[in-house]
Amino acid sequence: MADDTASFRERYGEWALVTGASAGIGAEFARALAARGMSCVLSARREDRLRALARELEETRRVETRVIPADLAVPDGAERLADAVARLEIGVLVNNAGFGYAGRFEKLATDRLRAMVQVNCMAPVVLTSRLLPSMRARGRGAVIVTGSVAGRQPLPLHGVYSATKAFDLFLGESLWAELRGSGIDVLVIEPGATSTEFQDVAGEVAHAGEPPERVVAVALAALGRQPSVVSGWMNWVTANANRFLPRAATARVAEWVIARQTPAEMR
Repeated sequence: MADDTASFRERYGEWALVTGASAGIGAEFARALAARGMSCVLSARREDRLRALARELEETRRVETRVIPADLAVPDGAERLADAVARLEIGVLVNNAGFGYAGRFEKLATDRLRAMVQVNCMAPVVLTSRLLPSMRARGRGAVIVTGSVAGRQPLPLHGVYSATKAFDLFLGESLWAELRGSGIDVLVIEPGATSTEFQDVAGEVAHAGEPPERVVAVALAALGRQPSVVSGWMNWVTANANRFLPRAATARVAEWVIARQTPAEMR
């Protein structure tokens, strides 16, 4: 179990790398880690937002920052980002970048589905693979993966997204087991609906969500204690429904829920 009295900088190292840091959960991870004394590498596609966040962290938390714009949807995007931070001691890697795409499968654009798999699955694999050896050599570090309760069950009308998040969950929990006792903590944080840009990007009908700062607080409290954590008690019930109901039933219920959040022309 991690020592809660030690700062994250002492526990893990000087720098954190946060992907998808321009808004939502990623920006809140950066703020929370800076508040714990960590300097932050901020990465996403929108450089203007990253620079605004960097100024905020430098002025309010007195930490160093680096801004590295990156498009993780392109095949070499994660490799380029890893190259850009190669000389920094990355103590915490937050694999947060990701997006959804709602609608009936045959109505969805193939190129965007491919990009979603690249960002949600391949980018965490590449970045973790590139940065983990240095953490092992130092004997300390942390890897956080932003998963989703969608990864706990089939999700009709969001099938590829739920599949990518199942991938993230199994990857993170497997690494947690591999790295026990190494000084490196691994956690998958599994939020449900969250008040971020996710719904707009995914093409969903707007609906209520949990504040992103609460999701981050749950994640950082669980880091070093368990392999994964669901944010919010109702989300926990949703995530574990398939333990008590037939899979066909959970898939049909999930379809009914997601249909209400999907525009009629995409159903």
